Amino acid sequence: MKRAYHAGIVIGSVSAAAAALTAAAPAQAARAAGWQIMATVHYGIGANASGYSAVVAPGKNDAWVFGGTNPGGTSAPAAEHWGGSRWRPAPLPPGLGGFIIAASASSATNIWAVGSGYALRWNGVKWAVAKTWKQPGELTSVAAISPANVWVFGGSAFTGETSPGAWHYNGHEWIRVTGIASGIYRSSAISRHNIWAVTASQWGGSVVHYNGHTWQPVRSAASALGHAQLDDVLAESASSVWVSGIWPATWANGRLVLARWNGRHWTRFVAPWQVQHPERFASDGAGGIWIPVVTGGSGARTWILHLSRAGRWTRTPIAAAPGTGVGVSDLALIPGTTSLWGSGGMLTALGGNATIWDHRQPRRHHEAIADTG
Repeated sequence: MKRAYHAGIVIGSVSAAAAALTAAAPAQAARAAGWQIMATVHYGIGANASGYSAVVAPGKNDAWVFGGTNPGGTSAPAAEHWGGSRWRPAPLPPGLGGFIIAASASSATNIWAVGSGYALRWNGVKWAVAKTWKQPGELTSVAAISPANVWVFGGSAFTGETSPGAWHYNGHEWIRVTGIASGIYRSSAISRHNIWAVTASQWGGSVVHYNGHTWQPVRSAASALGHAQLDDVLAESASSVWVSGIWPATWANGRLVLARWNGRHWTRFVAPWQVQHPERFASDGAGGIWIPVVTGGSGARTWILHLSRAGRWTRTPIAAAPGTGVGVSDLALIPGTTSLWGSGGMLTALGGNATIWDHRQPRRHHEAIADTG
C-alpha cells in the first residue's frame, strides 16, 4: 500500500499495520485500563503483517472489522463479523487487492466498505462489488446514509497525486462531484442534508459541510483549529460535531487538537502530550471522546487518549507483550452502551497479526482513568 506523509501523520494509508504498528511497545499486559485484546487473526504467509484498518458497529451484537493481508506488498482485503458471541471470517468478492481503508453503516443490512479502487456493499446476506475505479489512489472515506444515498471520497490534494475524488451514489448511478468535495479526506454523515468532512492539504486542510445541495467551507472552524493538519471528523448530531488534527502542522511532534461544534460555536481542546499522528476516533457514549495516537521519537508508543465531557485529558498505553509493536487504527462505539471496539494490529519478530480491541469499562470509571505512562 502507498503511504504519504505530511505533518507527521499518515495520510495515504490508515492501516495500523503499515504505520502505527512500527511504534515500539513496552512489556505490559494486553489489558490496560479497560482496553484488552479480544481477538487476533493472521492472514497469508507467516511473514505477513496483517492488520485491520476500520471498524463499524451497527448494533449491540453486530460489528465488522476490515483490513488486509500484507500492507506494503501484494495484499488482499479481509473482513470479520461479530454476531454477539465470536468473531468470524466473512467472505469477500474474489479478485480484489489491497486493503479496505474505511467503512460506514446506516443499518445492519446496509454496510459499505472502500479500499484500493473499489466500493463494497453488504445487504444483510452477502458482500458485493458496488463500483470499481480506474483512477489511481486510495479511497479514504465512505458515508452510507441509506441504500440509495452513499458518498465515497478519495482526496489526496497535499500529495499532488491523482486521486479518485468524490462520488455520490443515488440508488441508480454514480456521479462524480467536483469542486471542494474532490479534496475530502474523511467524512461523517448525520443525515442526507447534514454531512461534515475534512480535506487534507499541504496547508493543513479545512472543514467542509454538505447541506443537501452543495458543499461549502466552514470558515468558522478555523478559529478553533488554526493551521492544524486535519485528520478526522465525527458528526454525532446537529449540536455535536468533532474534528481532530495536529498543531502545528510540521514533521515534528505536535499537539493533538480537538474542536467541537455545538450548533452555535466551536470549542478548542488541546492534549497535553506531544503526538506524532492520530487515528480515527469515537464517542465514549458519555459526552467525551476516545482517540488512538502514536508518539514519535525514541520513545514511540501507541496510546488511546480520552477527553471527558468535563474537558479532562487522560491517556492509556496500548501494549501486548515484550518485543511486539501495536497500533490501533479505528474505534467504534457500540450503540446504546459506553463500550467500544478497536481495530488495528500487532507486529512481532516473525510478522504480525490483525487485532481487535475491546473496551468494556463501566461509565462511572471513564473519568477516573489515570495516565499510566
